[in-house]
Amino acid sequence: MAGRVPERAEVRALVARLAAAGLDAVWVDRAPVFDKTTLLHALYQAVPLTADFGFNWDALEDALYGPEDPGAPPRVLVFRDLELLEEQEPETARVFLDIVDTVAASPESTLLGLVRAGDRASRSRFLQEVE
Repeated sequence: MAGRVPERAEVRALVARLAAAGLDAVWVDRAPVFDKTTLLHALYQAVPLTADFGFNWDALEDALYGPEDPGAPPRVLVFRDLELLEEQEPETARVFLDIVDTVAASPESTLLGLVRAGDRASRSRFLQEVE
């Protein structure tokens, strides 16, 4: 069962704090994300991805490596209610999180990872690493 979904103001404040730390903080789930289709569309709009984005897992993995500009700030994905996806389609959530972990672990990637707004432990660990 999902915990408390953070208020929009809390997410905006988190995104602002991450941006102040020099990150490209991208709030992904401004609209509900509950399956693979809504997840890929939310990422397409939030990141933003190019018009040739293929709306599949391979295309997402390629796109998450980030801009080719070496001066681009590191990116972090911010989710307000990832639990909704985990409840509705746990396999989709697992595949997505595996892709994020794989891309974030690559030295060629500008993606640092994912932050769950409202998850004090996750947020604190991540913010300590970037501050």
